[in-house]
Amino acid sequence: MLETEITMKEPATATVMTVDRLRSAGAFISEEWFFSAHNMENVKVHMCLFSPDSYDDSLFQAFGIESPEQIFSAVSKRRMEYLAGRYSARKALREYSAGDGQVGIGPARSPVFPAPFKGSISHSRNMACSAVTQSPGIKGLGIDVEHTIDGTQIIEIGESVVSDDEARLLINTSSAYAQLFTAVFSAKESIFKALYPRVGYYFGFEYAALRHLEPDNNILLFELTRALSDEFPKGRVISTRFHILGDKVFTLAVV
Repeated sequence: MLETEITMKEPATATVMTVDRLRSAGAFISEEWFFSAHNMENVKVHMCLFSPDSYDDSLFQAFGIESPEQIFSAVSKRRMEYLAGRYSARKALREYSAGDGQVGIGPARSPVFPAPFKGSISHSRNMACSAVTQSPGIKGLGIDVEHTIDGTQIIEIGESVVSDDEARLLINTSSAYAQLFTAVFSAKESIFKALYPRVGYYFGFEYAALRHLEPDNNILLFELTRALSDEFPKGRVISTRFHILGDKVFTLAVV
């Protein structure tokens, strides 16, 4: 297991990422960043904001990104999210001089990166992000971004996301319950993305239980409550990192 530690250089109030701001790619991609993880030089993280009002199907050709039939037959919202996510992945791949590689669609609509790369993509509303690695020592990589879940939504979905013990741990640790709840939701999504390609089947949030959190250090530690495979047995501890980006929460899981 690899643990990540990410420190941001700018803006000054942020604490978990090193950010290199890039020029936008036109009207559709309005802003983008690269994130560097300390002690994890082999993981490249890219994030971008996109403008739905500036989307056009011709941007696939302009960006050199292939669009499978199942995407072009989807609604416009799905097409623009797919484009923004693949754009982000392309920029991360270019950090390895592999910028022309296409990211396909695999089981469970999970992204398939060109060999020897592993990667993950996420999007929420007008934001997309990706994480890419070519390190053979990294078995799985998951990234997720979510808008902060409000109190009404927490009441509706809370029991499906956290157990009573996990909820008590969040309440006893910080007054910022909504942000930490969102971070746990996002981290469990990242864990699924990191492990699904290795285990090959769906599993629910209950398979990963929050055991420890350090809000000041942006750490969430989870334990597998059931065996997923010989490689990922019951009791396996998985470390994730999170960062609050305004009204959004970003998480990264590396195993």
